[in-house]
Amino acid sequence: MAEAIEDAWPVCIKPLQSRKGAMTHEDHITVHLVKALRRSKKVPGRIEYQYSLQEEHADGYVTTPSSIDFVLTVGDDEEVYLAYECKRLNVIYGTRVRNYCGPYVDDGLMRFVSGQYAKGLPMATMIGYVMNGNNATARQGLRRVMKLRTVALRLTAEQDRLSIAGRPMRFASTHDCSSGHSMSVEHHLLPWP
Repeated sequence: MAEAIEDAWPVCIKPLQSRKGAMTHEDHITVHLVKALRRSKKVPGRIEYQYSLQEEHADGYVTTPSSIDFVLTVGDDEEVYLAYECKRLNVIYGTRVRNYCGPYVDDGLMRFVSGQYAKGLPMATMIGYVMNGNNATARQGLRRVMKLRTVALRLTAEQDRLSIAGRPMRFASTHDCSSGHSMSVEHHLLPWP
C-alpha cells in the first residue's frame, strides 16, 4: 500500500498544481489521493473516503462521533481496516512557513493512541502532506513534537525507514494504546513539489 500511495502521489497533485493556493486544503488533497489510488488498480482492497466510525452505547444507541480520512478494507468485516489520517505540514503563508507538527500529532496520531480511531487494531497510517516539499524539516519537527509528547503518545519506539532525497519519506512509531494493546503506526511524508 505504501508503494501504491507513493506512485499515486504525482497523479494526485497534478490537477491541484494550478490551484495550489485555493485547493490545497487537506480534504481536497485527500479526495484527489483517494481517486488516484482507486484508479491505480494497485490497492489490495477497497478504499472508503471519510469512513464513519460507529459507536454503540450500553443502552444500544448508536452514534457516529467521527470519521477517518480514508480506510482500506479487505473482505467483509467492516471492523477490520487499515486507517489513514492525513494532515498538512510545512504550510506556506506568504513568507512564513507553519510546520503544523502539533496538529499532526494532537489531532491525528493521538486519535489512534486514544482509541478514537482504529480501536483494537494493530496498525494504522498517518500521511503528512509536506506543502513546501521539505521532508527533512517536517521529519525533524515531528521528531521534536513526538519527543515532547512521549508520555501522552505512549510512545515505545520510533524508527526511520530508508528514504531517497526528494521522494516520500517514511518512518514508524509504536504505541501502547489506551485500550491495552500495542499499535504500529506507519508515517508517510509526501513532498509537494
